[in-house]
Amino acid sequence: MKLSLIVAKAENNVIGSDSEIPWDVKGEQLIFKALTYNHWLIVGRKTFESMGRLPNRKYAVISNTLERSNDEDVLVFSSVDQAVKDLSEITEHVFVAGGGQVYNELIDIVDIIHASTIHCQIDGNVFFPQIPETFNRVFEQKFHSNIDYTYQIWSKS
Repeated sequence: MKLSLIVAKAENNVIGSDSEIPWDVKGEQLIFKALTYNHWLIVGRKTFESMGRLPNRKYAVISNTLERSNDEDVLVFSSVDQAVKDLSEITEHVFVAGGGQVYNELIDIVDIIHASTIHCQIDGNVFFPQIPETFNRVFEQKFHSNIDYTYQIWSKS
């Protein structure tokens, strides 16, 4: 199974302020929508609750407190390891979509990182980890918006 990670982060690696995204950048979320369409997403409970259910996506939610769902598009797991193991039996590609703890647990084993860097320094309390040295940047595109951002693809060497 291919594991991709997708993130939008500020220049200082902030990805959130509690359960909120601390910016509103016109156009940047279109990258997320396009790449994750019709895919499984691994997310933590807080991320799942704050983003809500997006259409045409399936969710593997990591939580020790959330009840198991009867919805076949929302599976609840107590660990990222169990989610990865079970998803490998039902799909060929999964996106890791946050939050901070889930990124920290999976960044070393993903195959591809899709990272949008929002060109600002922002206050927050949830951070994205450093991209490991085992990854090489293979694509970069700069975008001008109400807040400029750069989209990059990183591949494991």
